[in-house]
Amino acid sequence: MATALPRITPSGTPLPPAVTGLQRSQSSVSLYGPYPPPELSSSMDLVRIPARINPLSPMPPKRRINMSWETADQHYANERRRLLMQKREYTRYHSAWEKPFYGGPAEKELYRKHFREVLKQQMSDQENLRRQHVKEKVKESEKAVEYDRQCRMKDALEYLNKHAYLQKYRDGNKIMMEQHWENTRNRKSEDERLDRERLRYNPINWSCTLK
Repeated sequence: MATALPRITPSGTPLPPAVTGLQRSQSSVSLYGPYPPPELSSSMDLVRIPARINPLSPMPPKRRINMSWETADQHYANERRRLLMQKREYTRYHSAWEKPFYGGPAEKELYRKHFREVLKQQMSDQENLRRQHVKEKVKESEKAVEYDRQCRMKDALEYLNKHAYLQKYRDGNKIMMEQHWENTRNRKSEDERLDRERLRYNPINWSCTLK
């Protein structure tokens, strides 16, 4: 009897630990943040960005909006805010690339240290993913082996039950045939005895020539 093994899912693209459920260390959260990190960027991060202005909201002091309301100043303030944010992001990003080439020894070492830590954390996460993948494959193999063992035990039990049933069926047929043969012999013997009795007491056969 053929045994159907459970379907084993092929290995797909490994997901990051945040998706697969692995516990990532606190340091890796900062290492995997947006580049560059605060320790490699310039002091432009300390620049205060003003809040966005709602053009439809009256400027202080509060005044009511009338038909001659103009929003040129509000839009100009929002445009300056946008340009300032772009400049801050540009300076923050490109200042990190200046340090390994034009910075001092301490800045260069800090730059190299950051990438060493990121690389070590990536290697650690990859190793954790590999171990988790191996554990999952081991569990999957154990489940497949256990399922195969249960199927083989079930097949063996069904074979034994079928064999016992066929033996019982064979023995029953044998007993029934033997009883049928015994009844046939007994009936034939009884018929012959009755025939002999009839021939013995039948007046037609007084000389007992018919047997």
